[in-house]
Amino acid sequence: MTSRAGLVLHRKNNVTPSMETGWVLRPRRHRLKHSDRPAHAWAANMGPGLVTIGADNDPSGIFTYTLAGAQFGFDLLWVCVLSYPSMVALQLIATRVAAVTGKGLTENMRTYYARWLFALAVARFLLANTFNLVADMLAMGEAARLMFHGPVGLFAVVFASASMALQWWVPYARYAGILKWLSLALFCYAGTLLMTGVAWRSVAWHSVMPHVTWSEGFLAMLIAVLGTTVSPYLLFSQAEQEVEAGAQDSASAHGEDARSSGESPQLRKMRRETFIRTLLSNAVGALILCAAAVTLHGAQAPSTSTPDAVKVLLPAVHGYAAQVLGLALLGTALLALPPLAGSAAHAAASSFGWPRGDQRDHRIARVLVALMATSAVAAWLLGTLGVDTMTVCYWSALANGMTVTPVLFLLVLLSSHRAAVGELKSHLFVRALSWLAVIVTGVVLTAHTLLQFF
Repeated sequence: MTSRAGLVLHRKNNVTPSMETGWVLRPRRHRLKHSDRPAHAWAANMGPGLVTIGADNDPSGIFTYTLAGAQFGFDLLWVCVLSYPSMVALQLIATRVAAVTGKGLTENMRTYYARWLFALAVARFLLANTFNLVADMLAMGEAARLMFHGPVGLFAVVFASASMALQWWVPYARYAGILKWLSLALFCYAGTLLMTGVAWRSVAWHSVMPHVTWSEGFLAMLIAVLGTTVSPYLLFSQAEQEVEAGAQDSASAHGEDARSSGESPQLRKMRRETFIRTLLSNAVGALILCAAAVTLHGAQAPSTSTPDAVKVLLPAVHGYAAQVLGLALLGTALLALPPLAGSAAHAAASSFGWPRGDQRDHRIARVLVALMATSAVAAWLLGTLGVDTMTVCYWSALANGMTVTPVLFLLVLLSSHRAAVGELKSHLFVRALSWLAVIVTGVVLTAHTLLQFF
């Protein structure tokens, strides 16, 4: 499958979508092997899989959980625990809608909602994802500073370029299989808990008992934690992943057949994997928050800078804390950048109504390159100006939290839209959990807004 520019999109046939495969852009001079299949889309088939822990707990998440634990102790731990059922429900809805319709979430929103609602969702996605890209690229520059004292701005551009080169030339599953080992650094937060005195009864209590303080600072942090926990871009990426799975397996019961014959084997498999992946992702977020609460909470000065994040790992790895944190930031950023940029590029493609196929693939590729380049320039500028990385990552999570409610609202409505999913409407319990997420994020955002005026 070639374009005028002589580029070929392909994927490895022996890697399944559940293994977080990605699309690769190849020059014409490379011959496709017999096992390669043409791609129907590129850049967004990067949903949750074996590397979910790294992709979901990206630098923005690491720093936000660290700030939450440092400033408020265990008070926000319940978000990581109680959000699990709703997160599973939202991912199941995203997968089901894509499986039945054969379209991604933004394409469905464009079909079934008013133009202004769709424009709101796309604008939110592009702004929040671009901000997240900038934060993660800046964090890669910070990783270089922590590991070998490199200049933050310069190395942000270097690593961003390396990420773009990997996306362009190497299948995602191939390099993710290596980078995922860097995510093991995140489990050093568990080592911190083992090496320090932890009030486990307090941990258990705060895990299941919601605690909310009526203050602007607390509600802002709650919005940020919700923003990084929900991770809307993974919902859109998982939907695109399911679309590609259906397109490649004609025997699967997708589309019109799925409306009457029930769930396909692929859909059932995705459902099983969703439970495990989401559990691992939320558990790591809880570990980071607890470790920060144990080591930083109660300090005389509020912990708001990157050096404070290094202190969280000192009980576990001692003098190597900076290097371990640097590896965690670098690995998780490289894993998160493809789904972040890919889902944003697909959202932009859906706004123009480009039909799926070779031409659309390459347009999406150009949008992705533009997003990555723009974000890299912004990261370089922030690094050169000396803006603290932890602060940028926190504001990125806050932006996600402040804009997530409309997207979740449209997603849940879509799951019960008979024209979209036919008789395979999501289970009432699943929709109830999803509505709970919409209500909670909406109430918290409203409360925070009211505090700005009263």
